[in-house]
Amino acid sequence: MDTYLRDIRYSFRTLLKQPMFTAVIVLALALGIGANCAIFNVINTILLNPLPYPEADKLVLIWQTQPQGEKMPFAPADFLDFRAQNQVMDKVAAAMDWNANLTGTSEATRLQGFLVSPSLFPLLGVQAQVGRTFQPEEEEQGKHQVVLLSDGLWQRMFNSDPNVLNRQLTLNGRSYTVVGVMPKGFQFPRRGDLWIPLAFDEEDKVERATRYVFMIGRIKSNVSQAQAQANMDAVARQLQQQYPQTNAGVGVALDPAQESLVGEVRPVLYLLLGVVGLVLLMACANVANLLLVRASARHKEVAIRMALGASRWRLVRQLLTESLVLALIGGGLGLLLSHWGSVFLISGIPDYITAGIPRAQDIGIDTSLILFTLAISVLTGVVFGLVPALRASKVDINSSLKLGGRSQAGGDKYGRMLSKLLVVAEVSMAMILLTSAGLMLKSFWQVLNVDPGFDARNVLTMDIALPQLKYGKPEQAAAFYQQGLARIAALPGVQAAGAVSTLPLRDGDSTGFAISGAPPVAAGGQSLMTNFRIATADYLTAMKIPLVKGRFFNAQDRDQSPRVVVINETMARRHFADKDPLGQRLILDVTGEDKPSEIVGVIKDVKYAGLDAAVRPEVYLAHTQNPWGNMTLVTRTETPPATMTAAIRGALREVDKDQPISNVMTMQEQVSLSLATKRFVMTLLGAFALLALILAIVGLYGLISYSVAQRTHEIGVRMALGARPRDVTMMVVRQGMTLTLIGLAIGLVGSFIVTRLIESFLYGVSTIDPLTFTGVALVLIIVALLASVIPARRAARVSPIIALRAD
Repeated sequence: MDTYLRDIRYSFRTLLKQPMFTAVIVLALALGIGANCAIFNVINTILLNPLPYPEADKLVLIWQTQPQGEKMPFAPADFLDFRAQNQVMDKVAAAMDWNANLTGTSEATRLQGFLVSPSLFPLLGVQAQVGRTFQPEEEEQGKHQVVLLSDGLWQRMFNSDPNVLNRQLTLNGRSYTVVGVMPKGFQFPRRGDLWIPLAFDEEDKVERATRYVFMIGRIKSNVSQAQAQANMDAVARQLQQQYPQTNAGVGVALDPAQESLVGEVRPVLYLLLGVVGLVLLMACANVANLLLVRASARHKEVAIRMALGASRWRLVRQLLTESLVLALIGGGLGLLLSHWGSVFLISGIPDYITAGIPRAQDIGIDTSLILFTLAISVLTGVVFGLVPALRASKVDINSSLKLGGRSQAGGDKYGRMLSKLLVVAEVSMAMILLTSAGLMLKSFWQVLNVDPGFDARNVLTMDIALPQLKYGKPEQAAAFYQQGLARIAALPGVQAAGAVSTLPLRDGDSTGFAISGAPPVAAGGQSLMTNFRIATADYLTAMKIPLVKGRFFNAQDRDQSPRVVVINETMARRHFADKDPLGQRLILDVTGEDKPSEIVGVIKDVKYAGLDAAVRPEVYLAHTQNPWGNMTLVTRTETPPATMTAAIRGALREVDKDQPISNVMTMQEQVSLSLATKRFVMTLLGAFALLALILAIVGLYGLISYSVAQRTHEIGVRMALGARPRDVTMMVVRQGMTLTLIGLAIGLVGSFIVTRLIESFLYGVSTIDPLTFTGVALVLIIVALLASVIPARRAARVSPIIALRAD
């Protein structure tokens, strides 16, 4: 032990004598190790650790499926049937979004909440930190007016008062009794402010056409997922036979809860893990090169120690100890960097994704991260330190102890060969990272140039949800929006104001439909499905969505008027390719009626699921004929939209002073939000690719500079025999460019393989895009040329007399 402690003390003394050399290595390692630890920390917390519920592996999210495999929520009646008829679940629960207007305070406030089955909390094994969760009987209408608060809302509204129980909150015009406060960090189905019992009314209990209920279950301990799937399939088949009009072709799918909650972010994190792994390898290659250079300068020191009796193993251990000390210092600094990096990673992932991931906001330094950092630091120290240590300990004592030691210093051909191989590896890895970043950048540019089907400039959006108690009658909801939109449209600076049930780039709801006069869907056949939107007459004008043919809604489309709908181009192509869609009639499940609706117009396709997502069939229904309580207002302005927020809020208060608005943002911000994940991945990948480029150039420059220093005597001889400075320059540049071209060739092959792994992140770009590959190769050649020319010009200015005297 004493010997190891002496090695460590000697290592510190040696490294402190060369502070610049030590600082460069520690910084390079800290960046590489820190980036890897940050990604590991996020992956470990989100992907590898089980969900924070007992026996989390038995939790499944359950979906209804269309024949083509698309997953969708449950219709309420279907949920009740699956709950009653399945034989493989200990418990099942339903949940759905529920936005609440909190009134009775100084200012009406919009809260994000959820309707959930009382069985949800026993199913998850979660108890309230204050009070209780819901009782089974509170699933019944009339007994369901109780509420659970989130820890965050409890702190904001009640200052964490433990006497909050039994207080009354007015939510959507109804009084609810606070019965409990959920634990800090609890978020299911996503982050929210409160939960109330989901109590189906008599209409809900027979509703099978509209699907909006999110379902979760816990599989029995003695049942496998395959057995559970088989049993649920049997229930689905039975419902298909019983209700062919709504359930024809509708199946069921069971997904592990963890995979469903984190599946969207998994590919992003694994991609970044691979990227930072390459960056760490490049950092190790650079450090190994520096240590090889340093080892060449220590030949005489090593020779003296061997002459005094030190064994080669003793010297290797000493040199390897120095490498491990460097790696551990770099790892310690990297551990601090990883904490900030983890926070940055989470903040860069869109909130709509992290809102459904348990523990996403609780990432910090824990035991697993410390152990990972220690392991990767030791491994890194061995990787970059072992070969230089072995090379440095292999010396010819007699040659090294001669005056000057020229033969040894200039004759380590294996060390120089290893340095060249390391540089080639760095160039090839830089090629891979830069090519991947280039493809991502081009893909992002393609997405930015996609026509969304609307004009996002100068449009302000805000969400409104009318409480059912106050606006329970359809005409009341219709009157609120008519009056509110009229007041907004009259404001100075407003060009048009409309409303829609689901804003573009937010996806939307779906419904079954039938084409009047077409043959009915046979039992077990594929039922027709379409997305639907409820829109006001001026919505098209406010969003500047082009009308392709026919008309949009107008003042004559009233509740007592014939039902009308407008479809998008995709709907027209898919279902009316051989006929004019105008005048055709649709029977939509969402209306709850058998009355057909006439198609009076076709509008341009609008991107709802995402700018890079395929457009689905869409049907627009008139708000005056299908009043909808939850709508998004869209206001086109002549001035910057954000300046109109207060005026619009004031106009709505004139209609209803207790009606809050929420989620206020411009349409351009909505577009930007939809691109957040792609922008985040592209930015990180670009940053790491730039770091890789810098590391590759530093490695090449360092090798060429070291080579010039080692060949000073040879250069002097060449110049004394008549070589011109240009000849010397070309000789040195040729060496650097040869290594670069070899690295590019290897990197090109690697890029063809690696870029296929990011194919799912690309839009409108081939994984072997010639322009990107050529551009990256030219960039690397140019910067490598510059990295070679600088030491080459310095070599060409060497005086032959001074060079011939050099040892």
